[in-house]
Amino acid sequence: MLCAAVSAVLTGAHSLIAISEWMTDAPHHVLGIRGFAADPLTGLRPVPHAATAGRLPQRADGDALDAAISAFLQASTLPRPSRTRRRGWCDG
Repeated sequence: MLCAAVSAVLTGAHSLIAISEWMTDAPHHVLGIRGFAADPLTGLRPVPHAATAGRLPQRADGDALDAAISAFLQASTLPRPSRTRRRGWCDG
């Protein structure tokens, strides 16, 4: 659920209501990527109630979350291409 909340904030959610609405409106394959299990009978991925999403930030350790997100972003950053200048058709 925390990954879904972070995804919601990264896509522009600015409140707990907006985060829970993002979770409710997210496509099922996105919820699967974020760790929500599918119901074995229906195949749907139920999302938590808005009150549950509201309690999450109160219980999360902000410093540990910041460290985990920072480490993930640093580990997943792709190397930047070199900035060598290429000759184009207008360079003569």
